[in-house]
Amino acid sequence: MPSASVLSLKNSKLLSWLICFAIAGAATFLLYDAAKPQVNLYWFGTILAIAMFATSLLPNFATVVLLLMYYVITGVAAPELAFVGWTAPIPWLSLCGMLLGVLMDKCNLASRIALVLLTRIGTTPVRLYAAFLLAGLVLAAIIPDIITVMIIFMTIAQGMCTSLKLDKNSRSSATIILAAFFGAAIPSAMYLPNNTGIIGLLMVKDMGVPFTWLSFAFENMGFQALHAFVAYGILHVFGSRELAVHIASCRAVASDELRKLGSMSREEKKTLLLTVAALIGFVSEPLHHIPGYYVFCSIVLLGFTPLFKLLTGDDIEKVQFSILFFIAGCMAIGIIAGSLGIPAWLSEKLMPILREIQSLPLASFFAYWVGVLSNLVLTPVAAATSLSIPMAEIATSLGMPIKPVLYSFLYGLDQFFLPYELAPALIMFATGYVRIRYVLVLMTLRMFLVSFAVLITATFLWPMMGM
Repeated sequence: MPSASVLSLKNSKLLSWLICFAIAGAATFLLYDAAKPQVNLYWFGTILAIAMFATSLLPNFATVVLLLMYYVITGVAAPELAFVGWTAPIPWLSLCGMLLGVLMDKCNLASRIALVLLTRIGTTPVRLYAAFLLAGLVLAAIIPDIITVMIIFMTIAQGMCTSLKLDKNSRSSATIILAAFFGAAIPSAMYLPNNTGIIGLLMVKDMGVPFTWLSFAFENMGFQALHAFVAYGILHVFGSRELAVHIASCRAVASDELRKLGSMSREEKKTLLLTVAALIGFVSEPLHHIPGYYVFCSIVLLGFTPLFKLLTGDDIEKVQFSILFFIAGCMAIGIIAGSLGIPAWLSEKLMPILREIQSLPLASFFAYWVGVLSNLVLTPVAAATSLSIPMAEIATSLGMPIKPVLYSFLYGLDQFFLPYELAPALIMFATGYVRIRYVLVLMTLRMFLVSFAVLITATFLWPMMGM
């Protein structure tokens, strides 16, 4: 006879399924258009999948593949459109970024960089925050995959909490984990192709919006500096007093881990050379005129050849291919939405509101909140794929530059209330050292304060840059 706990689990799963279908049905009813049956089917399947992502009813890989099959079987999209995400550079960039992350983790180069900065700088809580941020600026620049960077940072932060024997419900442990989270997430948002910025910019490239690795970093560093000030300011008020008691032990743990690594190995030096070469290949596209993402991937894959002898078949098995399917599937959500005219419909709904906004700062502020709200019903990748062009078209119709409005929208996609909205946030929450109520309060506060950082950036910084 099944135990009470087994029955309870089955009942909770059944309830989750019923809730997901109820949400999808209610949303489809509200958005129903008798003249567009394909769009109705799209809304039902897509919102059901988003609800399943949020409740983790199935592995994300299974959910996203089932969604693509649903699109094909119901006639929402042809197979060549449903699987078009694989023809874009994003999954391949992510694959090679993960390989580079596997390599840097295998030879301990990433840990060495982070630990050096932590031991040299982290003498107080504020300096510890600065150390995480500086480590993120370095690692995010050379590892073009935020998931890999986040895993490295969470491993280090979790190791600190474990070594210090911190209570998993304490503010001290939450402060260390969140300091590492911000250190990985904020710099990653400043570099291509670590973030949804690459998707948004590729979508609007044909509208005459040029971009390079350096220009993106330059145009976004002002906002991200304000973002870091806001995020760490909130964290300082939240937990610095409790963390100060443990700060000397934090440095001691980091110093001990660094000592165990010993001197820099030959493999680390070769990995650093391969990484820098791949990065140079990516950022020097204006010189060689070959798409930088393909140059980057090609150079990373040289790690398998006798030229470097760094990567092996075993390393391929460490790549999280399920994430690649998730990325390609989420891109398909946005691309199929475009083929059904949904972005144009949304643009039409937003235009009456935006016509009343005649200033770039207010338009950027509005675009930011569109991104925040989009995150509740779409994945960031799907939202960037489907809504970047409407954001650009709205900016053009208002006689405003595209990049500030687009960037503000993308900043909104980086915000979250609950961890399910972003994969990096799920990795952070999975450490078990941050209570959900801390996440809800701190991230909501950050979300509102960052909106004012958008206003400041659009009012002062971007005009100074000539944007």
